[in-house]
Amino acid sequence: MTTKTAASQTQRAEDQNPKHLALKGDLTIFEVTEIKASLMKLFANDGLVSLDLSGVARVDAAAIQLMLAARKQGRMIVMGISDDLQTKLNQLGLADPLSE
Repeated sequence: MTTKTAASQTQRAEDQNPKHLALKGDLTIFEVTEIKASLMKLFANDGLVSLDLSGVARVDAAAIQLMLAARKQGRMIVMGISDDLQTKLNQLGLADPLSE
């Protein structure tokens, strides 16, 4: 059984709108390298960018750390934050939202 990683599933969305990234599947330490590459490509665009997490099934601390680092760019809107992800953020003591 093969599973597609979150970053590889976003290719068509990136081609349609280079300022929007919709991640799907698992966001774990195993996908962080691909997710980082997708985020770097996203931030290569000027202006405001958006990150959609509504298709994300599972998130771990490594992926959360990467998204928080991306947030420091100050020009990312994050949407589709699930209750599970918000709970994990709260458990880690991160009351601030991922989006600026």
